[in-house]
Amino acid sequence: MSTSRSIAGLVAAGAIGAAVATASYQAGATARMAPAPTRVATVDLVKVVERLSERSDWEVQITGLGKKIQEEFSSRRKAIEEMAKQLESAPADQQQALRDRLAFEQLQFEQWERIKKIEIDRERALMWQSMYRNIRTESQKLADAEGWDIVMVNDGVTEIQLQRESKSPLEQQAQEQIVRRRVLYAGKSTDVTDQLVVRMNNARAANAGKPAGDGTAPAPAPAPAAPAK
Repeated sequence: MSTSRSIAGLVAAGAIGAAVATASYQAGATARMAPAPTRVATVDLVKVVERLSERSDWEVQITGLGKKIQEEFSSRRKAIEEMAKQLESAPADQQQALRDRLAFEQLQFEQWERIKKIEIDRERALMWQSMYRNIRTESQKLADAEGWDIVMVNDGVTEIQLQRESKSPLEQQAQEQIVRRRVLYAGKSTDVTDQLVVRMNNARAANAGKPAGDGTAPAPAPAPAAPAK
């Protein structure tokens, strides 16, 4: 009987050991098969845009071109005003011809003004498209270099802003801003705003002066400023 109990004990112990070994193997296999933790970085998009040398370049060109547009606007308006004065003192037999010419010049001036406003809106939209495209491109390069899986816009860095002069109720303004938020909290260690800005400005400086057709992004097209009313 004692021998039978000893054999039974050995068999039981072996079974337990095998079960433990199997469980350990399965746990290890599961750990090996589990995906690696997602590595996330965040950026303050407002700060990035404010500190980009690309935006400064756009603004310089827009300001310079805006002065030329303003000069043309003033010249056209002055010519129409002079024509109106001529109409007041013109002989009766010439007034109709001058009136027709004044109406035609006024119509041309209004059409010119509308076209310039459309051009301004288009060029400024292209400016924002260009900056956002470059932000995405450099974010991907930075993520590849640093081993990040996701680069997110930290939209939780500002408080809810309420505009009391707006026609929308304050409660509606607050609710709309809250539902648009995606990040409630992000640690400072995840913020890579400075790295992204430095990388983008360095890339733009490196590409400056390169001939067209070399695969680099062209300099931003200047946008005219809105004419004064």
